[in-house]
Amino acid sequence: MSTVRALPRVRGPGLGWLPEVLRRRVTWLTVWRFLWAGPLIGGLPYAWLLISIPFAYGIGAVPAAVAGLLFAAWYHGHRRRIPTWPWRAAIAALSGVGGATVVALGMLLVLPEVNWFYVGVVAAHGVPAALVLGLTQKPALRPPRVRPVSPRPP
Repeated sequence: MSTVRALPRVRGPGLGWLPEVLRRRVTWLTVWRFLWAGPLIGGLPYAWLLISIPFAYGIGAVPAAVAGLLFAAWYHGHRRRIPTWPWRAAIAALSGVGGATVVALGMLLVLPEVNWFYVGVVAAHGVPAALVLGLTQKPALRPPRVRPVSPRPP
């Protein structure tokens, strides 16, 4: 007789509840690209101080992840849309502002008032970094053209 009880198998809800754009691998690759390259580009003015690179990731990781998620959701959200460089630049800049907004909202939750200079510094470095990453994003591939199948005459 076994003393080990058979536990019921617990299954999670899966990823079906997420929007389709968040279930695609390319979306998360774009977010990852923003996350690792965004703070590095934003901290580029301070690259001569090698000690500043870890601080760039400490300060800019969350805003870069939010900016990457906003940009990737727009960029990969509609399969038939082929964004040109002006659209990529505009949405990347707006997603950089979104990342800085998250910093301001996070400060409101932790501190009694927002340090707007700090939010401005994050925005001044994060928006150009998001702009560079958005413009260097490869254009999406055109979807294949579906040709209607017509019945052959007998």
